[in-house]
Amino acid sequence: MSMGVLDPSSIGQWLSLPVVSQILIAPLSDQPEPGATLGQERFYIDRAELVRQIVDRALRAPSVQPSALARLVNWLANLPASLPNPFIAIGDDGSVSSEWDISDRSLHVTFFDDGDEVYFSNPDGDEWEATTDAVDKVSAAIRTIAVLAQG
Repeated sequence: MSMGVLDPSSIGQWLSLPVVSQILIAPLSDQPEPGATLGQERFYIDRAELVRQIVDRALRAPSVQPSALARLVNWLANLPASLPNPFIAIGDDGSVSSEWDISDRSLHVTFFDDGDEVYFSNPDGDEWEATTDAVDKVSAAIRTIAVLAQG
């Protein structure tokens, strides 16, 4: 398995937080990783590139909430490979959101310094708001988006 390495040393003053020398981006697992396939390698490269783009965008958004940004990166690092990369938005209030809009289904996950909010809707009229703590609802929404994305 390969993993991406992000060197945040140049953004230390911007974050106003202690900076570690490197952040490793790798999937969490209690088991040793088997030999990675080309598809898995591509996934890790794509996800690392998404994180790089998010940090680059956040550097240009002085209002971004550092804790919200860190929570978004952690969220993305733990999503299944079958879920496509989301659209990322930084709100005027400094919140950071990941958004999937596929086949009239919407899943929006917004992170704030002090919490998060999940919004899901589909054409059947199923619409709800929750937090990421609503694991069953959020997992079902992620599965729905992943299945639709694979066609």
